[in-house]
Amino acid sequence: MMVGSREFRSVGTVLAGLDAVFAQAERPVRIDACSCCLRPDEIEVLLRTPRQLLSVEDIQPYASVAMLGAGSAADLRYFTPRILELRHTGEMHFLDIEIVYDHMHRADWKSWPEAEAIVELMEALWAEVLTDYPDSEDPGALLPAFGTAVGTVAPNLASWSRLTTAAAVHSLRDFLTDEVKLRHGTLMPNNAFWNVDGDAHHEVIEWLNGGAARQAVDRALARGTEDQDRSRSLVESHAVLAQVRAADHPT
Repeated sequence: MMVGSREFRSVGTVLAGLDAVFAQAERPVRIDACSCCLRPDEIEVLLRTPRQLLSVEDIQPYASVAMLGAGSAADLRYFTPRILELRHTGEMHFLDIEIVYDHMHRADWKSWPEAEAIVELMEALWAEVLTDYPDSEDPGALLPAFGTAVGTVAPNLASWSRLTTAAAVHSLRDFLTDEVKLRHGTLMPNNAFWNVDGDAHHEVIEWLNGGAARQAVDRALARGTEDQDRSRSLVESHAVLAQVRAADHPT
């Protein structure tokens, strides 16, 4: 898929190749876990079943507590391609994306030999936000997930700000109307998984309140479009972002 002048492989293509990319990650021979987090029979299934054959029921208990009450960075590296595949294909939809990427952060995924493939997946996921509305992952979940995993979402906000596709426009409208609240004159993302002390959270706050998001919408409105749905989404986004100015200068 093309986003601007860049071409990205699709999320499905990247996911399909992850098992091969992680071929050198060794299957664990044991998984240490407290019994309240992972039962011995659940561990046994993980140890004896080839990674690509693990079902949602097999891996979900581990994926929920990895790096917290169970497992190590080494065994999470081994299971990561299957966890990502099941989560991003929607089969393991009840496990929050933010939790998956937080666990990878705790395991220092950037040090893994396969880190480049994870970066490619994140780029593909974001490219879908900008091209595949409403079927992409929720950007309101991807931003805190990527913020935890990478430490910055500045590139995501920059690409979103171009607003050159209908998908980018509609996804921004949904984000602003459903996942952002005005609190004491400041627009704040309301996802509870945000690390509010992290750089990425501050980047989003500045983007929403410092004028960059509003200017992006203003530019898109100035360009004009014959797509009435797109125009309506831009107007709705502008109304949300204008609350900051109104809060600063109450009548």
